[in-house]
Amino acid sequence: MPSSQPPAPDPAGVGPLPLSADQLLRSLETTLARLVATGKIADSRSGLVISSNIGMLGALVASFPGANLPAVGSWLWLTAGSTAAACLASTTMAALAAFPRPGRHNGSLVFFGSIAEMEHDAYFERLRTVPQTDFARDLADQCLRVAALVAFKFRWVRRAMATMIAAALPWLVCLGWLGHLRLPPP
Repeated sequence: MPSSQPPAPDPAGVGPLPLSADQLLRSLETTLARLVATGKIADSRSGLVISSNIGMLGALVASFPGANLPAVGSWLWLTAGSTAAACLASTTMAALAAFPRPGRHNGSLVFFGSIAEMEHDAYFERLRTVPQTDFARDLADQCLRVAALVAFKFRWVRRAMATMIAAALPWLVCLGWLGHLRLPPP
């Protein structure tokens, strides 16, 4: 015979009931903050990739003057060209990650673009009168949008890093050979 008593609460505090409105709002706010923080990680990696590629290109260009250029073979020009192309491609990929397109979110009380378009009093009044379910849906929509942007950023940063790493080997070969060409004959 089934018991009429409710199930015992889980010791971890997690039960079979849906989240309360307060729990849902806190969870969404926490999720949104975590997603934004994760996006900052992608942005910092994007900056690292861009500055590293610029440094690699600068070192490559700086290595050519003073080298015995008649002794430079066509394979070295090909290697230098492919290195430069890979560095430029990697920089472009990192730039794509740094400037995603968030789109428009008309009427959102969470998205910065929509908030900025509102008058101060209108924004406050909308915040004061918005039903919890509408605000929770707005937060959930922003979580989904930010998650998509963060996924986009990491996809392009990952590609940019892989391309930069692939460019490092021919870059080192070029620097080594150009350094060898700069040395005076024995």
